[in-house]
Formats: sequence, C-alpha cells, structure tokens
Amino acid sequence: MMADREEKVLAEANEKTDAVLPEIKTDLHSLLIAYLSVFIDMLGLSLIIPIIPFLALSFGADSTALGYIYASYNGAQMISVPITGWLSDRYGRKPMILASLFGSFVGFLVQGLATELVTFCMGRVITGIFGGSVPIVNAYICDTVPAAIRPKYFAQLGAVIIVAFMFGPGIGAGLAQFSLQTPMLVACATSGFGFALALFAFKEPEKKLSKELKESDETKKSSPIPQNSVKNAMSDGDEEIGEDEKTEETRPEYRIPVTMMLMAMLFYSWAFAGYLYYSGLLFFDLWGWESLEFGFTAMGVSVWTVFHQMSSFVVFQRKFGKHAALILGSICLGVGFLLLSLLGEDVWAFTGVPLLAISVALLGFGVALTNPAITSITSRYATKLEQGSILGRSTALRSVGSTIGPVVWGVLYGVDWRLVFQLCFAMSLLCTVIGIVVLRMNYSLPEHIREAKSPKIGKSSEPIGVEMSVRKLGPTEEPGELHALRNENQKLKKKLAHYQGEELSPDLQETLELEAQHNIKV
Repeated sequence: MMADREEKVLAEANEKTDAVLPEIKTDLHSLLIAYLSVFIDMLGLSLIIPIIPFLALSFGADSTALGYIYASYNGAQMISVPITGWLSDRYGRKPMILASLFGSFVGFLVQGLATELVTFCMGRVITGIFGGSVPIVNAYICDTVPAAIRPKYFAQLGAVIIVAFMFGPGIGAGLAQFSLQTPMLVACATSGFGFALALFAFKEPEKKLSKELKESDETKKSSPIPQNSVKNAMSDGDEEIGEDEKTEETRPEYRIPVTMMLMAMLFYSWAFAGYLYYSGLLFFDLWGWESLEFGFTAMGVSVWTVFHQMSSFVVFQRKFGKHAALILGSICLGVGFLLLSLLGEDVWAFTGVPLLAISVALLGFGVALTNPAITSITSRYATKLEQGSILGRSTALRSVGSTIGPVVWGVLYGVDWRLVFQLCFAMSLLCTVIGIVVLRMNYSLPEHIREAKSPKIGKSSEPIGVEMSVRKLGPTEEPGELHALRNENQKLKKKLAHYQGEELSPDLQETLELEAQHNIKV
C-alpha cells in the first residue's frame, strides 16, 4: 500500500512540474546506435570468456599466469575508465565511442593473432584500455535524456549488456570448435562493424543548454510549486530517507554503514572472481571439459542469474527489504562456493554434474540478489550530493577485487584448488555479517527512532497521502469545535510536509493554512 501511495506522490509531482520543465527532445536514432555500439562491444568481450583458459593453456601458462592474464584486462580498465570519462567530457561522446570501438578492434585482433603469452597479454591490455563504451553511453544518456525519465534508459542499457553476456559465451564456445582463435577474430569483426556504424550514424549531442532550459530556472523561482517537488522530478532515482540535499558530506551516523557496504562490494567482487575466472580451469582438470562444455555452462548460469535479478530480486526486496536481499544472497553465494569445493573427479557421481548444478544454481541466485542489493544499500546511505562519488568508490573497489582476485586465486589454485572456493565461501560469509550489522545499525538511525516515537495519526493504519481527507463537522458536534478542527487540519498538513521531507516556505505555509480553513465544512 505504501508503494502505491509513493507512486501516486511521484505521479502528481511529475504532473505539477510539466508546466515548468522544458521539453527536451532525445535523438532516438543516435541513442539506438549508442545501444548497438555497447551491445557489439560487450558481445565481443563475452565471446572470448570460455576461450581464455584454454588458449592460455595452449601457450603453456599455469594457474598463476592465467591470473595475470585476467588481471591485465581488469587493471587496464580500472585505470582507463575515469580518464575516458574525462576525455569524453572534454572532446565529446562520439570521438570517445569511436576510440573505444577501434581500440577493441585492435585488441581483439592482437589476441587472435598472438602466438605467445606476452603478445596475448598485450592484446588484453589494449582491450582493457579502450573498453570503456558503457560509461560513455551513460554520459550520452545524461546529455540527451530528461532526468525524470533517465532511469528508464539506464535500465535499457543494462538490459543490452545482459543480453550480450547471456548469449556471448555460448556463441563463443560454438565458434571455438573451428579454432581457439576464431572467437577473437569474430569479436574483432564485430568491433569493426560497430566502429563503422558509429562513424556514419551516431550524432554528437549538444552540450550547451537550450534557451528554454535556461529560462526554466526563472520559471522555477516564480512557480508556486515547492522546489523539492521539482528536484524530485528531476532526480535520477528514488529519494531515500538518508539523503540530505543540504549536506555535501555523509552524515556521521551514515559513515560506518557506507564504509561497511564499500567493503562488502570488495569482498563480493573478490569472491566472485574465483568462480568467474577459475571454474573453467577446474572443469578441465576434473573432467576434461573444454570450451564447448564450459561455454554452455556459463551461458546457462547467465540466463539463470538474469531471470532472478529481474524477478526474484524485485519481489524479495519489495517484501523484505534490500538488507534482507543482501543477507540471503550472500548466504546462497557462500553455500554455492562451499559445494564447489566438494566436487569430485567422477563426472556422473553425485559429486560431479549433480552437485555442480546445485552449486551454480545457488551461485546464480546469490549473484542476482547480492550485486544489486549492495549498490542499492550503498546508495541509500549516501547523500544526494554524494551519490556519484560514493557509487564511484564502490565501482572502483569492484575493479580492485576483480584485478587482485585472479592473481591471488591463481597462486592458491596452484597449491590446492579447494582453497580458492573455501576462501570465497569465507568472503561471502563476511558479506552476510556486514549485511546483518548494517541492518541493525539501520534500525538505530535517527529517522527510525523519530518514526517509532511519533504518535499514530488517527485510528487508521493507512499511510499519509498527498490528498488529506477532510473531516466534516457532524450534526451532533458543537460549533465551538471548529477552531480545534482547524488546528488539527493544519497540524496534519505540517506532518505531511515532514513525512515528505519538505520544508514549508512562508508562502506555501500561508497557502496551506488558507486551504485548511477553506476545506473545513461546518
């Protein structure tokens, strides 16, 4: 019921702001080209996922060297993505998208033609340096799409990436049946096609604000609509309780939860790197599986994960909350890692394929809950002005985990492969503990204490809505009660503003008082 009322509030805020917000036209053709460029770039990357372990083995690499191969791409991307974003702000979106696709073309070509490990790693580094099309397209969306509907286009971009990674591994596994270099060369061709498409069809967005957009600032100042409503309509996402628009630094009571969630992101990405980068080598060592079996296993896990992320996570977090989603997801991750450490050499025994199916199902479900939950909780404790910087730190820590994880797991795999998944199990439990601690801290935050102490308004459990129901003076009530009812009406209006997180301006307060007097019927 609360969710329905919040949707009603947002809808009415959007309707009120239509009169003061300028019309911003989005070039849907160029946006479609941008989506396609990302899809081609991500498809090329996902095509080679099931091939890298076996191509590295053909070069004589061991588990430690395989870790450096994976780290070379992730490390290069970790360094280049912030620089790419700055360059796209300075020189434009189109030049950087073209540079990204052309760099991917060169990187995949070097990997496909490599005959030794060093050359192959060089190709990985080139691909990592230029593999930054996603943040550039995110910036393009911010340039061309009104903020009120921006989340819709971010979600569409996420769906494009998901689709590429759902089917890329399976396609790459099939192409590897011709040769291990074939997926690299096909990825090179797709990047070249994307470059040509963006070169001739993609349009650079206008960077300067339109005259109407500048004039809208003056309109907002003279508008009777509360400024918070305009800000809410223009915000990129849902406003959380913990946000404080007037504070640039994290409020003291939120610093510890934010820090703990950043650590949870590091542990999660570090642990997941163990499965992502070493499961293929494990299947080869235990059962002799090669790129075809591993590729279709990876594709099945991707489809399973996407299904639950788009369905189970939404339902679960709506019913039980984001913190509960993190706790359950990390528990499933831990159990999945623990079961992987129990796999045996007999492929058709219970410790073979049946146990693998159970473990990867738990891992996929755990990823579907844990990954979005960590991001959502981190955003919940960040102020509005800190959303970008704190989520940027979270992304940076994810990159750190994905970079150092393969190196550490590669060394441990050479000692005993079970150590890799047992330590991944321990890191997942750390995420569970962090989720429980942050949830307990959440209940002690000032807004929850305030809410618990505040008296119930009326006998109804219905949450306060935008439209305040007006109580008419009954025939048995004395006219002397009119003054008390008027005061009660005004108090309820002020409580509504408090629950909405808005401060009443003098003009708005006077308007509400006049409205309260007008609404009371004798």
